[in-house]
Amino acid sequence: MLNLDTFNPEARNVILWTQNQLTPDNLEFLSNLPETIEMEYVTLAHGSPRSPIWEYILDTRNATENFTEFNTPYCCIGHSHVPVIFYLVDEQAMANLIIPDEFTRVTLTPRAILNPGSVGQPRDRDPRASFAIFDTEEFIWEYHRVEYDVYGVQERMRKVNLPKRHIDRLTIGW
Repeated sequence: MLNLDTFNPEARNVILWTQNQLTPDNLEFLSNLPETIEMEYVTLAHGSPRSPIWEYILDTRNATENFTEFNTPYCCIGHSHVPVIFYLVDEQAMANLIIPDEFTRVTLTPRAILNPGSVGQPRDRDPRASFAIFDTEEFIWEYHRVEYDVYGVQERMRKVNLPKRHIDRLTIGW
């Protein structure tokens, strides 16, 4: 488990609340997950392949440094909650910032770091849920944006006294 002292007080309270919602079986399952998963075409990591828990990949410099940390053609990450694709071209990472509408289809070329965005906490100033479908036969990455009941989620968050800042930012996707 993570050391909660590394989090700011608001985040720590949200983590503690979340932990209290989980059953012992849930906690055991989560604690036994590997930090990265390598499949045939893709490596999965929360933060980055270099630092799977904590690192944010937000720019081409960080992306370039991470391409040596995975062996598959693609790496999927999510920690930043921002939909983006970083390609490695001639040993330089090039960012392809995607601003998905309801449906955005991208034909992939190896090597790429892919971030589908976030379903529940988007951070790209678009409050809609963001996710992607990866077709590993055609190497197509499909971004999707869908509306969800943000206000209903905010009301449920208020009822359990989660931090106001966390509640308010759902409306603006930040």
